[in-house]
Amino acid sequence: MSPKQWALHYGGNDVDIPLSIKLTNDGGTIVAGYTDSKSGDVSPQPNREYWDLWIVKLDKCGIIQWEKSFGGTGYESARDVVQTSDGGYMVLGETNSTDGGVIAGYGGTKDIWLLKLSANGTLQWQKRYGGTGLDIGNHIELTSEEDFLIAASSTSNDGDIRGNHSTGTFTDGVLIKINATGTLLWSKCFGGSKNEELFDLEIINGTIFLAGFTNSTDGDIPPSQKNYDIWLLAIDGNGNKIFSKIYGGSQNDVAYCMSKGSDGSLTLAGYTTSTDGDVSGAKGSQDYWVINVDQRGKLNWQKVLGGTDAEYAKTIITDNDGGYIVGGVTYSNDGDIASSLGEGDFWTIKLSAAGTVSWKQNLGGSGNDHLRYMIRNPLLNEYYLAGDSESGDGDFNNTLGDADFAIIKFKIIDTLTLDSAVCNVNTFVPFKDTLPDICGNDSVIVQYRPVPISGPFDGLRKIDSIFIGQSVTLHSNGNGTIVWSSHTSLSCTNCNDPVASPLITTTYSATNFSPDGCQVTDQFTVVVLNDAVVKIPTAFTPNGDGLNDYFGPLGKVPEGYKLQIFNRNGEVVFVSSNIYQRWNGYFKGTLQPSSVFIYLVNYKDLQNIPHQQKGTFALIR
Repeated sequence: MSPKQWALHYGGNDVDIPLSIKLTNDGGTIVAGYTDSKSGDVSPQPNREYWDLWIVKLDKCGIIQWEKSFGGTGYESARDVVQTSDGGYMVLGETNSTDGGVIAGYGGTKDIWLLKLSANGTLQWQKRYGGTGLDIGNHIELTSEEDFLIAASSTSNDGDIRGNHSTGTFTDGVLIKINATGTLLWSKCFGGSKNEELFDLEIINGTIFLAGFTNSTDGDIPPSQKNYDIWLLAIDGNGNKIFSKIYGGSQNDVAYCMSKGSDGSLTLAGYTTSTDGDVSGAKGSQDYWVINVDQRGKLNWQKVLGGTDAEYAKTIITDNDGGYIVGGVTYSNDGDIASSLGEGDFWTIKLSAAGTVSWKQNLGGSGNDHLRYMIRNPLLNEYYLAGDSESGDGDFNNTLGDADFAIIKFKIIDTLTLDSAVCNVNTFVPFKDTLPDICGNDSVIVQYRPVPISGPFDGLRKIDSIFIGQSVTLHSNGNGTIVWSSHTSLSCTNCNDPVASPLITTTYSATNFSPDGCQVTDQFTVVVLNDAVVKIPTAFTPNGDGLNDYFGPLGKVPEGYKLQIFNRNGEVVFVSSNIYQRWNGYFKGTLQPSSVFIYLVNYKDLQNIPHQQKGTFALIR
């Protein structure tokens, strides 16, 4: 991947597992997961007997700004988090507690738990969704209407969950829609008589695509399903099924994550243990499986990646070049894995838009390290990887407990090219500077391009006029350091754009100095007028050759200026109240033929006395 900026652990003395990381609008990140620690970075909770939901807010340097844990004496975890329009956060979790500040649910079973936090982590409200069965929310997505969709699974068929296709301990895939205050708008069950689960979703042009796995052969599931297959479900904005597709072989195939491609396709990632059907190229007992499909569910390509041991992909992002980065865990040290670091490694793979492998990378230490989520900041070319780590070496050196939140930040270092004024381009020795960001990490590489030193007024006119008593700003355009020759009428000399206030016509000198000592000097003249000046030509030739193409007075007037031009029929063909706006020879969209025209010019002088000049001129073609 790109250069690593930092890799840090967060947690306490026991187990801390992150399941999601998201960018925040202040340039930092927020990480959601669970903890059973009572020390270190984790605030102690008197009711913590098992897991509690844990939220950690980090600044852009990876420093904890605040952390919050919520839960009772049962099990809680955060599965996902999304920032809301008010700067706060919607945290999707699960709970089976009824104490410790957790609102009551359905018979004490595990329910979907939604927490609304303020921008500083204060709990504003909480909601609980589900029924008397097992209810788990996996992913939350903000819609364009400021509502939220929750991809979930459930064994319930009561409470908030109705229409479950299965019975007993089997789960259906569930999609829940809520508004910004947590009010349930609707929930829909999808599946068959066995197990289904939905882990991720994407919204494209109003269609909701959901990815997970299925074990059924009836209900919403195609009867050709073989064991456990990847399941792609498309529904409309009201929760009505558009299509249900399966992919896989005769063994187990699961999709944990999905990303919309720059071409509008969908790329799903998870694992496979199959070697037949849609699966080809198996490497070991369990491999990464990545598939790409169009918006109708047609399989475009598939890729199996791994070694002889087990791998599974948990996260995928679409990269800035239209390719994909897939991340998860590997336990192999052969096959596609050439640089094993420990028992289990973060494993990232870059694929092109067509599925070709560009690079592979192991991250972690000598212990168990599991990558669970990745995000990309496209504006800053930054990548964040979130997982759990038991290592205290390799990429991580600050282990805190049995397993910690482990966050790695990568950044593509920007390159900036600047001109460097030199005396002689041929003798210039190229060099680069590396500039750090606010965290002290390399951020921008500046490379210098040699250009000959320019004159201070190159590309600018070198004369201007003012009336006596007025001032004018003198602009320069040098590519080095501009120094003006000292003059009592200049506001400054060691500046690019001084203000000149001459009483008589004055010529000023400016010098452009390059860093290596050469210089170019040029002059700028300010003409001081004691009164209005109006000179009117007797003819013009509007033929587009850039010479004498416009008619109008030449000079400068204080105010009250107006030019009128008449043809020989007495029609007004042109009017202007700006001495710099002149006639191009057209009237009613037609270039006029050679003829004599009449002009009338009005203006006032410095004493506010009105003047009028009139006469004739020729248009010559």
